[in-house]
Amino acid sequence: MNKKNNKNQTWIRLASSVLLIVLSTQIRPEGSTLLGVLQTLMLGVGMVGCCLAIWKFSKGGKNKG
Repeated sequence: MNKKNNKNQTWIRLASSVLLIVLSTQIRPEGSTLLGVLQTLMLGVGMVGCCLAIWKFSKGGKNKG
């Protein structure tokens, strides 16, 4: 049951990271430094989240023995 829960969390993390990336592309920071910072942070967090989710997903299929 625990492995299934971890796998679901990985998919949720991946989906939320992709959503952050998509939302960051919708922000138009013309003339606003704060919006530019927000866009950069959302994109960065989204990319890091995607990388971590994919890494965890690829690691999950291997045996730890």
